[in-house]
Amino acid sequence: MKTLFTTIVLTLLGINALMSQTEKFVQFNGKNREYLEYIPNVYNGSVAVPIILCLHGLGDTKENFFNIGMNYIADTANFILLFPEALDDTIMGTSTGTAWNSGASYSIYNLNPDIDDVGFLTYIIEQTKALYNIDESRIYVMGFSMGGFMTNRLACEMPGYFAAGVSISGTIGNSLNCNPEYPIPMCHMHGTNDQTVEYTNNLYGNDAEELVEYWRNYNQCDATPIITNLPDIAADGRTVTHYLYPNGFSNCSVEFYKINNGEHDWMYLPTYDISYSFEAWRFFRNKLNSNTSINKIENSQSIIIYPNPCSHTLNIEGKQPSDVVRIYNVKGQEILKSLENNIDVRALEKGIYFVKVRTLTQTIYFE
Repeated sequence: MKTLFTTIVLTLLGINALMSQTEKFVQFNGKNREYLEYIPNVYNGSVAVPIILCLHGLGDTKENFFNIGMNYIADTANFILLFPEALDDTIMGTSTGTAWNSGASYSIYNLNPDIDDVGFLTYIIEQTKALYNIDESRIYVMGFSMGGFMTNRLACEMPGYFAAGVSISGTIGNSLNCNPEYPIPMCHMHGTNDQTVEYTNNLYGNDAEELVEYWRNYNQCDATPIITNLPDIAADGRTVTHYLYPNGFSNCSVEFYKINNGEHDWMYLPTYDISYSFEAWRFFRNKLNSNTSINKIENSQSIIIYPNPCSHTLNIEGKQPSDVVRIYNVKGQEILKSLENNIDVRALEKGIYFVKVRTLTQTIYFE
């Protein structure tokens, strides 16, 4: 499932792009993890900007997947990019290369089943939010191949955290029981001649059209799509049919790009009739997280909540004795409330939580 795009190469990157790209290293659950952070040239901190999490395919690297060209769009649209890297795994002593714990499985094999990639990916987003002015209602995820499977896992398990997802050549893995708590806008792109993650008879998860129908039905979008054929401008032997399913819960839509005769590769203009990167941003750019009741951060000058991440005691400064501290999980369920200024959180499972005091709601990672 490794990405196959080779035409777009690092030599195309301008000097400003290289200066804006930072390799980062973190310790998460006792393991060394890596990711690339890209800050667009136009970012100055004066306005809150989106984050797009970009997930590579099986055996790929963060550096190679960076070449999809999202940085060029970011430099004008003003969003931050994160390109994390999965950990290596082996099956029966043979290395598979980097692999997300995405739920994509075949027979009894599920790659990196003990790795908490959901936790790792949300952790680096929280790290980024601590450093930059981030619009928390516009956190997006996209991925190719196994990264597409991982995108669907995040949509299944954390729809209250992400505002929208785009999966390309990767569906909902066989080992997942997808039962999201909230509607989430989703877009899928898939080639009908994909021989790696097959359009039909997919060995690792549900088929492409089955995936689209799952999200359409879950979001309660219109059953009859608006169908558009993209202009056939490239001599690539492929055509693109676009399906739009509007009018879902909370204005959630589902979109599907069927790449007729398309294979397991990354498509871009002018070689092909479509740019996956551009269409991903087009889908994302107007999508806001509908779960603002738990995700919206409201201004408060007097209350400070720290540390973040938190492993032992959560401290709240500036609250009144009568102020109730409420802690919610990513599903919006209240799991703890207290009048204390210092709260022992060691009994809570690791992960993302929303801590609310008076008018302030802050996202905290408990490790």
